[in-house]
Amino acid sequence: MRLGITYRVRADSSVLNALHRALVPEILSLPSTCTGEVSTTQSDLVILVECSSLSKLRAVNNNLIGLVILLLRIVGELSNDRDST
Repeated sequence: MRLGITYRVRADSSVLNALHRALVPEILSLPSTCTGEVSTTQSDLVILVECSSLSKLRAVNNNLIGLVILLLRIVGELSNDRDST
């Protein structure tokens, strides 16, 4: 049995490209019983992950969500710093 999860993040293209570049190494280093893919459209980053067990999917989910949130916070902080100067 395969279990999967899909994420969609909407942002402008420069942020999407940066997120994509940062997430590709994470997707390439998934556990052996998991597969994943990260892609972009004009307005969305799409992350798809499938694993053979719920526990592995949960672990990958927590890792990816934490990383995406961290990256979006960094982008937000950089934008705030740029706006205030």
